Order: sequence, then structure tokens, then C-alpha cells
Amino acid sequence: MEKITAKFFLFIFIISATVWMYASSMKHYQAGMLFEFGTAQFKDQINADAERTIYRTFAENAVVVFFSYPLTIIAAAGFVATTRRKFRTDGWMMMSAILLFGFIPVELYCFWLDWKIVGLNYWGNWPLEEFRKAILLRMTALAGLPFIAQLCYYTIPIFIIFKPLRKTKNEY
Repeated sequence: MEKITAKFFLFIFIISATVWMYASSMKHYQAGMLFEFGTAQFKDQINADAERTIYRTFAENAVVVFFSYPLTIIAAAGFVATTRRKFRTDGWMMMSAILLFGFIPVELYCFWLDWKIVGLNYWGNWPLEEFRKAILLRMTALAGLPFIAQLCYYTIPIFIIFKPLRKTKNEY
């Protein structure tokens, strides 16, 4: 039986991780609407108002990510610190923690890039060319490592549900 603090951190983690992953996915979906499929070239047929709307929704989702991601990390660290489960016997929890905490530097760099888009959106009336440069830099950042991080984040629920790498009492 888990301690009440571990259950609290787990509840906060589930809520904040759901909000964070949804906002992050929507942010990438919106940005993907700007580009030709499979390339880093902007679509020609998007009018200026629609393009500004895409940048606005990207910035709004980025703000949600700015609040939900740190809460997710704090809740995950709190759960790991207060749970009775041990990394030695629950390999699934160790792998989930590695996947989540290992990409913190990548997420911080992406926050910095997203902050520029948020600033362009909320502070001033900037030309679309500035938005295009910022979103192109964000989408091509770190040669696709943020996309790999997203795939790893989607692997964590699989580890939690199916619990592979679990040792039984006979395997110690």
C-alpha cells in the first residue's frame, strides 16, 4: 500500500502530465500546419490571418506547457521520493524515470525557443517573417531530439501499464 503523499504526487503527476502532453501535442500539430508535409518549407497557400492564428494558438499552448511541465517534473520527483517502490525491483519505474528526467535539458532549450514565439505573439505587432524564423528554429531544433523525447514520453504509460523489467522475489 502506498503512502498518502505518494498517492497525492501520483495524482498531481497524472493530471499535469496529461495537460502537458495534450498542450505539447497541439503545439506541434499547429506548427505542422504551416509546413509542407515532410519538409521545412512553409506552405504558400496560407493567408496571413490564418498564419497569425496558428502562431497565436502555438503561443497559447506553449504557455500551458510552461506551467504544466514543471509541475509534472516536481510531481514525478515527489512520487519517486515518497513511494515504497524501489528501482531495484521495479525496472519499469526506473526506465520511466530515465525517460522523463533524461530529457529535461532538451525541454529547457525548447522552452527558451518557445518563449521567443510567445514574446512575438503577446508583446508587439511583429511581422510574419519574425514568426517564421522563430517557428522554423523551434521545429528544427536539436536535429529532431524534441520529437524523440515526445516518443519517449508516450512510451512511459506503456511501461506503467504493462510493468516490464519487474523482478520477482525469486530473482533477487
